Amino acid sequence: MVLQEYRSCSRKGEEAVKKRIYILVLALLGMLYSNIAFAKPVAGHVVIVVDGQDKPIETGAIAFVDQYQIMLPVAVIKDYLYDNLSLDSDNKRVNFGLLLPKFRLETEHLDEFIYSGVDLNFSTKEISGQPYMNIYGLDKLLGINVTYHEISKNLIIQSGKNSFFSPLQLNKPRESQVFPGKINLVWDHVTKDSRNLEAESKITGLDVLAPTWFSIANEDGLVISKADMKYVQDAHTKGYKVWALVNNSFDRDLTRTILNNEWAKRNVIKQLLVYSSLYNLDGINIDFENVYDEDKGKLTEFVGELTAALKEQNIVVSIDVTIPSTTSYWSLCYDRSELGKIVDYVMVMTYDEHWRSSPVSGSVASQGWVDKGIAATLHSVPKEKLLMGIPFYTREWEETSENGRTIVKSRAISMAQANTIIAEQGLSPVWLQDKGQNYVEYHKAGKLYRIWLEDQKSIALKANLVHKYGLAGAASWRKDFEQPEIWDVLNATLKKSATHQLN
Repeated sequence: MVLQEYRSCSRKGEEAVKKRIYILVLALLGMLYSNIAFAKPVAGHVVIVVDGQDKPIETGAIAFVDQYQIMLPVAVIKDYLYDNLSLDSDNKRVNFGLLLPKFRLETEHLDEFIYSGVDLNFSTKEISGQPYMNIYGLDKLLGINVTYHEISKNLIIQSGKNSFFSPLQLNKPRESQVFPGKINLVWDHVTKDSRNLEAESKITGLDVLAPTWFSIANEDGLVISKADMKYVQDAHTKGYKVWALVNNSFDRDLTRTILNNEWAKRNVIKQLLVYSSLYNLDGINIDFENVYDEDKGKLTEFVGELTAALKEQNIVVSIDVTIPSTTSYWSLCYDRSELGKIVDYVMVMTYDEHWRSSPVSGSVASQGWVDKGIAATLHSVPKEKLLMGIPFYTREWEETSENGRTIVKSRAISMAQANTIIAEQGLSPVWLQDKGQNYVEYHKAGKLYRIWLEDQKSIALKANLVHKYGLAGAASWRKDFEQPEIWDVLNATLKKSATHQLN
């Protein structure tokens, strides 16, 4: 069995006031549990034994351990490690109410900011009908020591529950980030579990992963977290930075409530501070869309407050905006000039020229439209802070004639899906000079299907706009929609300039 050894975080005198929990590892070779998914093979059954009154008490509970997971029953965590927790209605998430937190953030000022407490949440997994939670890496947060003895095969958890001791510092302020050439970022869309980066090859020229981990979920400012400690560790091992995305659930009514409630705003900020420290994040990417135009000032104010707090951790802060237009809720809601003064970087979403429900078929990001969008954004945002959006996706448009009208539908497809359609239909792409893209169309069952393609040639043209306008770099939506050779194109294009460093 392979298990990383946690550093002991015990201090003088603590042992006298700590309750000890012993977890004895029983290696059951050859025993497999097909209904449980782990990053590594399950190393064995673990029978939890609690040391109470100086003699072991077998709880009858079972834990599962591998290299990056220590899966404990939530009931055991509540009974022996931290009792101020609750499960949500479907047992998919456990909520911790951390009052007078037994940990420290990067500065004394931030410690004071969260002193009144903070609520955090973590996902659970159902094992044998019970909700389990992974406590790997949460030792400082929960005030516990986790050590592993190779010879005895004992995993020992020393609990600080009901004791007082010097709090442990979760993290230190990050070092300044330096990137060779222009910044190359990709958003990593996470619906439930994060990808296993350890199993993937390093992408040459990729600088930043932006997993979609955080989402504001209710009027109290609860931030649902899908963050993954192993993901960050693996990303750093491969040389990537991690700028986790936080969104507003794209709900303008919820956003208005949050922006007009000082307590809720503070709650959001506190959670993001702790998550950033706990998971050793390098950046936070703010993705607030569908916001009332009248809340433009309130949004800018909130971004300023969040950025000021994150800067004490030396976290890189960025925000996503659309290109300037007269569209309410999606464009007029951004004060790009003021936002550009506050944050480190602004990502302009130069895609969805023709959106999903567009009444007419068309390109997601034609070259001329992208060029104009960048030029318009530069009237408000300094070029050295701007990252240009690049789509790894396109849309397949379906056109049907009904009573003299053309009915249009679309679906987003990846580059691989587009290539499959081309092969199956025996199509020959045609280059459209005015669009900077290849184009195909075909008829099937009385319907016309049209695709403006994104490929190596179109992506290279777009990426060169970074140099034309002297931008900070490019941000692509999204991981897994690209073909592997796209990374070669971006590396060759974005990394041909001097080193980029955050000012």
